[in-house]
Amino acid sequence: MDEERIKKAVLGAIDKAVDAHDLAEIVRAYARSPRPTLPESPNDAPPSAGAKRLLTRIVLGDLLDDAILAARPQDRTFPLRLFFGELSRLLATDAEDGAAGAAADAAFTLASGLNFFFRAPMDGESKMRVGFSVSRQLYVVAHAARLDAELVTKASPLLAALMTGELERLRFESVDHVKVFDSQLHERAPGSDPTAFGIVRPASFLCRVATNNAVKVKAEVLT
Repeated sequence: MDEERIKKAVLGAIDKAVDAHDLAEIVRAYARSPRPTLPESPNDAPPSAGAKRLLTRIVLGDLLDDAILAARPQDRTFPLRLFFGELSRLLATDAEDGAAGAAADAAFTLASGLNFFFRAPMDGESKMRVGFSVSRQLYVVAHAARLDAELVTKASPLLAALMTGELERLRFESVDHVKVFDSQLHERAPGSDPTAFGIVRPASFLCRVATNNAVKVKAEVLT
């Protein structure tokens, strides 16, 4: 499945699930944390069960377990909790243009991609391609929102491992710790200096065959 078909499939699934305007309003109003609470107001009609389920799903509240959502600073998964907290914050950003708007849009695309990756039934190759595209979007968000580099470096291998649990015979790896371009592992992302070998920042995960460690899809990096 190529990237254009993946994008169409994601957008098609979202479009079938809920009206786009309603979805945007729900996310903008309530996406405050991985496990959101609805504001109480005597003037507001009680939200429907469907709206509650949608709200929980779009902010990934039913996708993450307590080992992540309740992680403490000393826990291994704590960086992942912080990252999803940042994602929720970006989803709730009240901005329609400028840098903040671009970061919010990028975060919404990432959240949608993660939902599609974990929920939609598809064959193994398609699942891997969707996951690879999601990993690209992770670094788009990190760059657009200027997320703390140390947080991204710590959270990315945890997210790669979480996503690997959905794959058969393949695994994702982050390459945030690698500082030198290696043509056996990396592809230069658009905008790279083709003569440089120092990695400025990663732009996707690496995908390997689990049984023999062979590279299935090279990681994209900016040099």
